[in-house]
Amino acid sequence: MKETVLLTGYAGFIGSQLLRDLIREGYEVIGIDNFSEGSSEENFKGLEDDFHPLEYDLADPDIGSMLKDHNFKKIDYIINCGAQSHVDRSFDQVGKFIDSNIKGPLNLANLALDPDWGVKRFVQVSTDEVFADSPQPFHEGSIHTPQNAYASSKSSAELFLRNYQRAFDLPLIITNGANTYGERQLEEKIIPLTIKRIMSGQKVPLYKTPAQRMWLHVEDHSSGIINAMQFGTVGENYCLAPEPENELYTEQLVFSICKLLDKNFHDVVDLVEDRPNYDLRYFMLNEKANHKIGWIPGKHIEEELPKIVEYYRDKFKE
Repeated sequence: MKETVLLTGYAGFIGSQLLRDLIREGYEVIGIDNFSEGSSEENFKGLEDDFHPLEYDLADPDIGSMLKDHNFKKIDYIINCGAQSHVDRSFDQVGKFIDSNIKGPLNLANLALDPDWGVKRFVQVSTDEVFADSPQPFHEGSIHTPQNAYASSKSSAELFLRNYQRAFDLPLIITNGANTYGERQLEEKIIPLTIKRIMSGQKVPLYKTPAQRMWLHVEDHSSGIINAMQFGTVGENYCLAPEPENELYTEQLVFSICKLLDKNFHDVVDLVEDRPNYDLRYFMLNEKANHKIGWIPGKHIEEELPKIVEYYRDKFKE
């Protein structure tokens, strides 16, 4: 009998990759998504008959009743990938981020604690941004010092869920992922945004102060989350970061995209003022994930970027 995974955010960027990978690994998947920003039916096109898609807002606490209404009786694993994730938007839409990124995980935790469902592990998909300006490099023991509303909401969820784990034995595992890139990403993110603006003849906004990010391919991120679900220890968190050579200044990334599109970097970039509390570097270690859950990221940004640029170039031509 197939094991069942309740996957939230299945119509989003990382969630739709998880959906593909979980189906491929033979799990029965129940998908929940509220179809807000970042969610799209295009992201799971062709998979409609391979899982159980449900439209539902996790801020509504009555998840269990909704699932019972659809005749579901057992859940082996929960992966919470549903989240509001855009930093700039988080300052102006704090309520949405609290509903999605704090209330949602807590409602799922209550579901996981109900013994009738039989949940073995609850995986909370979080971010390296919770560590923000902690001393570099980030690792599982780094302190949380979030610098924006998005990161604060994700950090708050981690703190609440850890309280549930210690007080009520929530079978919690947390993953902290690096900046992720790949196909089906929201167009306001830097790679698709840069490509779309160049193709439409618009300037690409770039913050004046150089910043460094580690770039993790969405397929590697998905495999790390699934490994954490399968092999992780309850109560632990795992940093999912690429190898150090995948760290780039944002300017380097945009320059490479310009080169692939045969455009001059200085002709297309518009330097803009830094956003409030702008984090200049996220550098994270992955040794624990390597050794404890057997996760080794295999993709490199320099090799993958030409494929990703081609994907979005074709997409934006349509």
